[in-house]
Amino acid sequence: MDYYIKVRDVQVPVTEEIYKTYCRGERKERYFRESDRKNKTFFYDALDTEELNGSEMFWDPSAESVEAMAEKNWFLEELRESLKELSEGERELLSRLYVYQESLRAIARSSGIPVTTLQARHQRILKKLRKKIEK
Repeated sequence: MDYYIKVRDVQVPVTEEIYKTYCRGERKERYFRESDRKNKTFFYDALDTEELNGSEMFWDPSAESVEAMAEKNWFLEELRESLKELSEGERELLSRLYVYQESLRAIARSSGIPVTTLQARHQRILKKLRKKIEK
């Protein structure tokens, strides 16, 4: 028995093994197309034109832009590196203020350091971080 596969409207003779493999692949593709129709699956690339990518028609205006996300990630990485350069006491003060959300008064009460001193330290630490990040 002779086996043929149609390639660009031309019947090409092939071996039985190649023919069966081809048929399995073709049937698999047809199965996926049928299940897409049955499940009412729609792909945005079906809307592609020369000027527009189909998925771009459905953008989320509230989503953060890629540029903004990249800038934010860069900033966070710079901040992490800058925090490593602070002393243990400076990191602890920032941690208590921003991570544990303690007030300067509560920290002053528990540490015995005046609030004005803690305020000055806090401002000095923030200036130090700002300088390192802006480099």
